[in-house]
Amino acid sequence: MAIIPELSLLRKVIKTNQSVIIKEIKNEYYNLNGTRQPFCMFCSSKTNLTKEHVLPRWTFEKDTKEDFITSINGSRKTYNTTTIPACVNCNGLLLNSLEKTIIKSLSGIDLKNSFFINEELQNIIRWLEIIDYKFQVTGFTRKFIKSDQIPYSNYLSKIPLSLYRTDLDSDKKILAELRYTLKRIGIKSKLRNINSLVIFKSKNKSFHFFHSFNKFIFLELPKYNIAMLYFYDKIFNSNKEAYNEAMKLIKEVY
Repeated sequence: MAIIPELSLLRKVIKTNQSVIIKEIKNEYYNLNGTRQPFCMFCSSKTNLTKEHVLPRWTFEKDTKEDFITSINGSRKTYNTTTIPACVNCNGLLLNSLEKTIIKSLSGIDLKNSFFINEELQNIIRWLEIIDYKFQVTGFTRKFIKSDQIPYSNYLSKIPLSLYRTDLDSDKKILAELRYTLKRIGIKSKLRNINSLVIFKSKNKSFHFFHSFNKFIFLELPKYNIAMLYFYDKIFNSNKEAYNEAMKLIKEVY
């Protein structure tokens, strides 16, 4: 299975523009005097911008009521309204091509009788790494809103949501994490990460999702009778080893 040209181009676009993206985030979102002018979070363009869903709408079957709780401040937000800026080319062509590739792989598999080939697994990993990046970006683009955990003030509304994270104690560390995530996306081969992707058959009828920045992501897609959990920054000697750890994590978080 040959690498699809649009996927190679998407990787190159991100790799080429990662320094500019970090610089623009610092200027537009981390600077309290910044204009918060949106730009494409993949190529840095400031023209022809669209809204790119952090989780593709097909994953939650376009249910506008499906929501999640942001652990940073305890606020609820629907997946349908959780977007980041992306230009027409990156969104409509490159990211759309990646999603079509993933859908094709998911639609064409029956885990009872077959499994994904290596290139399909690598594409799924590429897709999940981009989702992690998009969620990290929302921490910069989203303003603080009223929650039960942190009192609201006009001053707080100017500060990016990511600065309220408790797992990283400085803006430098948060930006360093984003920089690392962009570099990870730019790596061409994902073969060494294949054991870190656990995919299994699911009979659940409802969509489920949980995620932790730079650690793991879980998606349960009832339309395809598939669930997957990927460890972003762990390398396993075998997929069975990853599966055992994934099952423990699912029991804790699910």
